[in-house]
Amino acid sequence: MLELHTFSSLNPEFLPQYLGTMDAADEAWVYFSPDAVAHKKLPALSKADVETAFGAGVRVFDSSESLQSALENPHNIKAMALMSSGNFGGIDLEATLAKY
Repeated sequence: MLELHTFSSLNPEFLPQYLGTMDAADEAWVYFSPDAVAHKKLPALSKADVETAFGAGVRVFDSSESLQSALENPHNIKAMALMSSGNFGGIDLEATLAKY
């Protein structure tokens, strides 16, 4: 799972650089906050923009509530990489992932 949080990662002109970067993942999830985009005064992003940028098969979340709900659903996951310079919208990851 990757959180887009920095100025460059949220910039629509930079997004195409991500194409194919998560192809090797069994499940590829990307989270971004529209509030973070607005706070940085960048052009608005849609889930479709991010899906197109990363390529087919990427699951995109644009709210911490939907991300937390997905994380709380049982998965047959043996290992998970969480990559961010942010905080995934303030989700308590330790508590959320404790069931894994």
